[in-house]
Amino acid sequence: MYDLAIVGAGSAAFAAAIHARRKKLSVVMIERDRIGGTCVNLGCIPSKALLAAAEARRSAAERRFPGIETAAGPVDMRALIAGKDEIVADLRRDKYVDLAHEYGWDILYGPARFTPGPALDVEGRRIDARHYLIATGSSPWLPPIAGLETVPYLTSTTAMELAEVPESIL
Repeated sequence: MYDLAIVGAGSAAFAAAIHARRKKLSVVMIERDRIGGTCVNLGCIPSKALLAAAEARRSAAERRFPGIETAAGPVDMRALIAGKDEIVADLRRDKYVDLAHEYGWDILYGPARFTPGPALDVEGRRIDARHYLIATGSSPWLPPIAGLETVPYLTSTTAMELAEVPESIL
């Protein structure tokens, strides 16, 4: 029996887990996908990495200063995305996984669902706790535009996973 079971493993879940551990409470965190939440995996960190790369290329292409030769060749999108993914993986490990170990709470991977008790079921494992916190984060929202499902479109998530530089995003 845990004092606190948290479903989700993003920044809000981590803040709650740290607070609980500082009060000497036992904590288990359940994550169905990737630890770190939206900011680390899909939002702030990866988007800033790609924006910084785009700014570096734009600066190189502008040739702003006479006497200084700069050039911006083609973008190797696969390498760029791999670099972004490496930054994300390092931050996920350093700022989340290692932090959980440092504070001493359990992390389980898999989908969680409530069962009678109340309790959680995580792939056949029953998790009992005195308190439960749902901190499952966010996902892209698609506006109700007629015909959207019939055309290729990008979300904030899929745009950062492209294998090739698109000719246009409009």
